[in-house]
Amino acid sequence: MDTSEFGFWAMLVFWGSAIGGIALGISWASMKGRNPVGREQLEKSLKRRLEAGEITREEYDRKIAALPGHDR
Repeated sequence: MDTSEFGFWAMLVFWGSAIGGIALGISWASMKGRNPVGREQLEKSLKRRLEAGEITREEYDRKIAALPGHDR
């Protein structure tokens, strides 16, 4: 492999990693605001906290109403 071939492969590696890094950054930024926990799990957690006396009934109702996808 001569120096011109090395330069070609080095350029490919550089631009591939640069474009891959940008794509990874965009992907990470778009997922940052999402909540990985489902609504059912959040409801269970709030119900457990209510039963344990950690939150009041009013707090429970307010938090349930604020959950995304609230249709009750």
